[in-house]
Amino acid sequence: MNTSTIIKNLTVENIKNSDPKDYITLMSHALRLGALYKAKFFMWLENNNYELIAQDEEILSHFIKEILSIHKKAQDEASESNVDFADNIFYTIFKETDKFSEADCISLSLVVLAFISHKSELISNEEYLEIRDLLVPYKVMISQCKCKAEDLFEIYKDKVKAIEGNTKLLCKLGKGIETEMPSNEIILDAFKEITYDEKSWEKE
Repeated sequence: MNTSTIIKNLTVENIKNSDPKDYITLMSHALRLGALYKAKFFMWLENNNYELIAQDEEILSHFIKEILSIHKKAQDEASESNVDFADNIFYTIFKETDKFSEADCISLSLVVLAFISHKSELISNEEYLEIRDLLVPYKVMISQCKCKAEDLFEIYKDKVKAIEGNTKLLCKLGKGIETEMPSNEIILDAFKEITYDEKSWEKE
């Protein structure tokens, strides 16, 4: 089930009765929304991490109210501008491989975005690690993918041709900045960041 469908049907009861995979997808999307659009919500997710995993009803009620508001904000911004966050292009790349779940695609794309934002000297290494590490409890793929970084980069080179003008990177938690796509060197480094050393698994 895609994220938009999950969000349209958000109630505490639906969350508690949902497929675990759908819940993880929802939480991955929530972390993305917080990291890109509202730092206060991201920090709330961090502070209530265990309660969310346990699906505490009071916490879930507040979660639903917040995510609906921020999801609408993200949609409104997208309709007002033709400049998207760069994680959108990385999402299409991971999706195209057919190796990852929906939650994995969202999470990997967010990690790559945070990494290239850090390497572009827009956010600190601590902010990058904070975004990456908050995904860990949900057991989504954020590193050590059994893909070749060079293969992902080749897909990227085809996809990036469709981008006209600038994109958006993170300039701080919850806020983006319009800028050019980073250099190919930074993009390749980002793919290396989330993949295995190929020699460690090619002979398996």
